[in-house]
Amino acid sequence: MRYPRDDPGHDRVATLDIETTATDPSSGELVSIGVGVHDCDESLTAATYETFHRRGDGPAGARGADDVDEAALVDRAMGRLADADPDGLVTYNGVEFDLSFVEGRLDRLGSAVDLPAITSSPVHLDLFLDRKRRAEDEGSPWPRLEACLEAYGYAPPKTVWRGAPLTNARFGEELGPAYLRTLGTETGARFRASLTEVIDHYLIGDLEATLALYYADLGESVEGSYLGTERRFD
Repeated sequence: MRYPRDDPGHDRVATLDIETTATDPSSGELVSIGVGVHDCDESLTAATYETFHRRGDGPAGARGADDVDEAALVDRAMGRLADADPDGLVTYNGVEFDLSFVEGRLDRLGSAVDLPAITSSPVHLDLFLDRKRRAEDEGSPWPRLEACLEAYGYAPPKTVWRGAPLTNARFGEELGPAYLRTLGTETGARFRASLTEVIDHYLIGDLEATLALYYADLGESVEGSYLGTERRFD
C-alpha cells in the first residue's frame, strides 16, 4: 500500500525495531532491539544501524539475571536513540507493538527505564497506523511492511535461516527461544554468536526497510545496502 505524505523537513531521522518471542508482553520476552539513524541529506547507504541483544551475563541457570538484563537491553538501546539526537522517529507499527511491548515488559519486570521524548507524537511517525485505518475502511487485511515496499517497486531484504525465509512467526517460535537458551551458559557462547549474526541481518533489514518506506511515502527514490538482497544462514 502506498501512502503519500508531506515532507516534515527533518534533518536526521531514526528508526527502531524489536524482536521478541511472542507478540504479548505477558507471555513473550524481548530478545533484541535495533536502532537506525540517517541524515536526510545523505544516501540511505550512509545510514548507521546498531543492534542490541540480551546478554545473560549471569551464571548458568541464573534465570533472574537474564530477566534483569532484559531491562538493561532497553536501557542500552534507548540510550543510543537519545544520543543520536534525531529530529524525528519513524517506525512501522511502533506505537501499537514495539513501544507498547517494551513498556509492557518493563512494567512486568518492575523496571523503570525512561523512553526518549522522540518516541512520542508528533515527532514519532508510525507508518503503519494510517495504512491500518485505510485498510479497515476498505475492508482489506492490514498491510505488511514488505508489501508496502513492493508497492513502490522495492524488493524487501530477505534473511534465510535453516533453509527457509525468516519471518516474525519463525523468530518468535524458533530463533528467539534458541538464542535465549544460550544465555548464562559458557558452552552456548559460540552458538549464540552464530545466532546473533542471523538476528543482526534480519533486524537491520527491517530497519532499512522502514527508512526506505518513509522516503518512498515522501516521493523520494533511495538505494540501500540491504534492499533487494538475500543472505542465507545454516
